[in-house]
Amino acid sequence: DAALDLLAPRPGERALDLGCGTGRHAAQMARRGARVLGLDADPDMLRKARADHPELDFVRLDAAAFGLADLGVDAPFDACFSNAALHWMTPQESVLRNVREVLVPSGRFVAEMGGAGNIAVLDASLRDALRELGMGSVPTVSNYFPSTAEQATALEAAGFRVEEMTWFRRPTPLGPGTTAADWTRHFRSAAWAAVPADRHRDLAAAVDARAAARGLLTDEGWQADYCRLRFRACAT
Repeated sequence: DAALDLLAPRPGERALDLGCGTGRHAAQMARRGARVLGLDADPDMLRKARADHPELDFVRLDAAAFGLADLGVDAPFDACFSNAALHWMTPQESVLRNVREVLVPSGRFVAEMGGAGNIAVLDASLRDALRELGMGSVPTVSNYFPSTAEQATALEAAGFRVEEMTWFRRPTPLGPGTTAADWTRHFRSAAWAAVPADRHRDLAAAVDARAAARGLLTDEGWQADYCRLRFRACAT
């Protein structure tokens, strides 16, 4: 895992996995010798994390409102890692400030997240499909997908020095039997919930037609138009 290699967890150091999900990366850090605490707001994710990795500690907290006391620890962390989670966390300024406050001076913060342009085609396909069905007023979720300049500015304002930051495209297969509409049904569930069930088939067809026309249906199958932003920062 490139992001985890960028963090380079060290034996004996304390590490926080921010938005740990099912605990996969927390376990990888622990195997490299770090003492890891996982944080996530999703109870279902944490339930699986605890079942899969009973040897690790996990806490349920909002990333926009936590400190050392909330984490149940009395000493700051040497490092913080986050994968595919920061773009769900708002306000980002509060999240980054909280991370800085639980790190030691010179503590490392490494993350990979959605960057500017991430899933732009998928989201546009859903919005256009809703308008086509006369439901253009249905709201759709908007994540925080920053440019390198925007994220660097936010990190510096929170008390970090940016050491490395990269934006890159990463088209990602959706897997057998999964279409663009299926992706939006899962990750934009609130919009789908606002559409009458008897119109879901029409919505799926409209989303897939627009996404296919925009290049998301390839000879190898459906793919998501992911754009990622990866950074390493140091607490000042």
